[in-house]
Amino acid sequence: MLYRLCLFLVRSLTSDPDAVLIDHIETEKVDIFFLRVGEDDRGRLLGKRGSTISALRTFLAGVSARLGREVVIELVD
Repeated sequence: MLYRLCLFLVRSLTSDPDAVLIDHIETEKVDIFFLRVGEDDRGRLLGKRGSTISALRTFLAGVSARLGREVVIELVD
């Protein structure tokens, strides 16, 4: 569930949704997402001073907390 939500949100924020790749590692209590986006969309996903990626992390952390899980999101080159 968290993977599909993360994929939907990241694709919605980018200008080239087909270039979005997410590697997902799931443990007992933690979901780890490694985001790969197109070169042009990297700045768009980060936002000014990291505001967009921070909002994405906060939103997914809230959803995962309701599911009794934790989430880690990393933007990979």
